[in-house]
Amino acid sequence: MSLGQSVRFAASTILFLGACYTAHPLESPLPQPAAIIIAQLTDSGVVAMANAIGPGAEEVEGVVSSADATTWSLNLIRVDHRGGSSVMWNHELVPFPRYALTSVSEKKFDRGKSWLAGGLLTAGAIAAAKLFHALGADQNPDTGPIGQTIRVLGGGW
Repeated sequence: MSLGQSVRFAASTILFLGACYTAHPLESPLPQPAAIIIAQLTDSGVVAMANAIGPGAEEVEGVVSSADATTWSLNLIRVDHRGGSSVMWNHELVPFPRYALTSVSEKKFDRGKSWLAGGLLTAGAIAAAKLFHALGADQNPDTGPIGQTIRVLGGGW
């Protein structure tokens, strides 16, 4: 598999896996515990949270542990920084002042897209298996008798 094919395969796999989720604006003022949210940081939030999540953070994704009018505690999944870098987190609990987060959306599992992605992956695997069979890639090319063995002189056995 060439580098270009590998990149296309990886990109399509990520696209399929990402298609299983959709993001919608938060419907209530406070997110429910265990909800997965994605939020932008305000300018003052970037400054206030720099020691906890790193300087220049732009966006956070996390699972809501608790939320009230003043503080949202998130088990962080990832933090995107200015310049394009993204840091994956291991669900560490980080409290955010409410003023630090804006443009909050909730990430939800989408069953319809998941079934579609699963069906397309299954169809692709079946098509690849049939193609390999049609090309003869699943057959052993060496069907003849075993070749002669080479006798080593002075081997001692």
